[in-house]
Amino acid sequence: MLDSSPPIKPPSQKVICISHIKDVDGCICAALIKRAINAGFLLTNYGNINQCLSNISNKYNAVYICDLGLNETILEELSRIRQFAELTYIDHHYLAEDILKSLGEMDIQVINDLRDCASVHTFNLFKDMLPREAGLLASYAAFSDRLENGPKATKIIKKHDRDFILFETMLLTYALEKANVSLKKRIVRQLSNLVYPHQIESIPELALEQADRISLLRKGLPSMASKLGNVAYVEAKGGSLGVIANLLLDVCDATIGICYETNLEKQISDLSIRSKTCLKINLGKMTTRLAKNLGGFGGGHPNASGARIPTSKLLEFITTISDKEKMAK
Repeated sequence: MLDSSPPIKPPSQKVICISHIKDVDGCICAALIKRAINAGFLLTNYGNINQCLSNISNKYNAVYICDLGLNETILEELSRIRQFAELTYIDHHYLAEDILKSLGEMDIQVINDLRDCASVHTFNLFKDMLPREAGLLASYAAFSDRLENGPKATKIIKKHDRDFILFETMLLTYALEKANVSLKKRIVRQLSNLVYPHQIESIPELALEQADRISLLRKGLPSMASKLGNVAYVEAKGGSLGVIANLLLDVCDATIGICYETNLEKQISDLSIRSKTCLKINLGKMTTRLAKNLGGFGGGHPNASGARIPTSKLLEFITTISDKEKMAK
């Protein structure tokens, strides 16, 4: 059989993708760009993005930033990089107007639409340079981010078997929650070669371990969590903040779930916030504004967001979220 897939490009040492390390969407953005143009990649999170950007030197002439909500604290680094490299920002998180204006002034290409996940936007940008099977990668991310009904995602997903996508998505989603940084890098490289998640070494085993962990959390969380109105919140004792925040919606019958962890030395708290789809509040927009008002930063999309705030403001954050949830009814 003749292979009609576009050939893998020779290594592009002058192009790099910086993407979110925490979930399927971020890792697949990196895999798609690596597949399309064989770019290098760095995986980071919101707390370390500034440090990651500071390592980008003028040996690069193009930089892609994917699935990482931006705030004013990194604009200086973006301005520095823009002096020697083209910058493209691909995301689906809420962007404050002042940030969007600053990106425009720096002539940074912005691809941002809340209706589809970042991987779907990435696939759409590079679709002429990607084989048909790469659509599966974008589909995994769309389902993992619960944006499978997005206008672009719908067109991609209908070309593939839905049950197969769902199976591979859950394996990948659960495994990434347990994988360390080294393994995540290897997974990105394997995905860029279009290896199915169930065929990647360690993924099935890690997925089962995560499933066991979630079953234990389901039993233990109700007694560990607190509730303020319809907002359930708990301090993380290991594990993914996002997974726990999402579980709170179910096991505590909450409209909003908040999981946090605190760095006692620095007195800062990282939070993941999740909401049920019936909530008439855009969590990303609300988190961005509230975190900034409390001396921190945050962002996200309509039903999932994250923030880093001073620990002294944690209760105020939770109380304000609860008050806004009550007013949204």
